[in-house]
Amino acid sequence: MNYLRKALDGLTFAALVVAGVALISMMIVVVLDVALKYLFHQPVPGTLEMVSYLFMAACAFLPFAFVQKKEGHIVMTLATDWLPANALRLLVGVTSLIGAAYMFLFSWSSGVEAMEMTLIGESTSAIYFEIPIWPARWTVPIGGGLMAIWMLLQGLIRLFGGRDA
Repeated sequence: MNYLRKALDGLTFAALVVAGVALISMMIVVVLDVALKYLFHQPVPGTLEMVSYLFMAACAFLPFAFVQKKEGHIVMTLATDWLPANALRLLVGVTSLIGAAYMFLFSWSSGVEAMEMTLIGESTSAIYFEIPIWPARWTVPIGGGLMAIWMLLQGLIRLFGGRDA
């Protein structure tokens, strides 16, 4: 279990680093685009496409696992604040497993789509060139899959004891 946890921590950290690189890249491209547009009347070609298709997907989906690891997703506790600790632990464990099942299905179906788009070499047309966008399709199953594994691990720990995930 400890080996699995360390491997999952490493993959989660790697996904977070890639999301951070995408965020910084997005900021650099947008700032360059605006600066070059107003200073030299020459915007960076393909800025909209790169930001929309590549960088935003990584920024949105890859951090899913990290947020789940920290249990930082939005929860509504109004209906559960009155539950005893054991009932709450059971409820959170079961809902984590249900959420994990959903995220595995989500990741599987988005992975099938990503594979299809990879095989056809999906791209979008910028003004002067084509931008391959199939790599960004993989951020969805990777981020969702890692989140599903964290949910499964946290749910099992809640249901069957051990220290918190």
